[in-house]
Amino acid sequence: MSELQAALQLLMADRHSAEARQFFERLLRYIEARAGSVTRTAWSDLLSPEEVEEVVAEVLKRLMTGALTRFRGDSLGELFAFVRTVTDRCVWQRAQRRLRERRLLQGPAGEEVLAWFGEDSMPQEIIERVPEVPLNEADQTFLRELIASSSKAEYARRQGVSRAAVTQRVQRVMARIEALSPKDQAAVASWMRLAARETLAGEP
Repeated sequence: MSELQAALQLLMADRHSAEARQFFERLLRYIEARAGSVTRTAWSDLLSPEEVEEVVAEVLKRLMTGALTRFRGDSLGELFAFVRTVTDRCVWQRAQRRLRERRLLQGPAGEEVLAWFGEDSMPQEIIERVPEVPLNEADQTFLRELIASSSKAEYARRQGVSRAAVTQRVQRVMARIEALSPKDQAAVASWMRLAARETLAGEP
């Protein structure tokens, strides 16, 4: 074990010491600068400043909860190269999730979701026969509550969760819809239209 590795273990063992706080503050500044640079260079059209902040927090969490214990270098240069790799990977993973979300929202089911938030007036009452919905109760409840909230940001505020968490749940639901047969996707689309009308009209 190198001297640097031994020093890291001591810092991890007492994270509340002045030395540990100074070390992690320095790491945090480096992570913020690196994540910002990578995002501006490659993913500026995908990741918002808020999402970059979440990535920075995720990197620091990973380092403090196990990643640093796997570092095997002998110098500060190697340590920061290791942190750079972890940061770049986290930024890439977040960008890939956003790309998947974009692809999902460009599909037929995604157009239904986006239509909820672009509704300016009360739709006309339409009687529509909806076949059995191939969604579980949890997904149906989530989608109804999302419609009633008018936006993902408002839903996050009401539920006391992050916007990222809401986005991830939308992604999971949309992925399940995309995996359905064309017939079942059509059933979901009919159900979503009816659910949106009922919610907007204040019906039970």
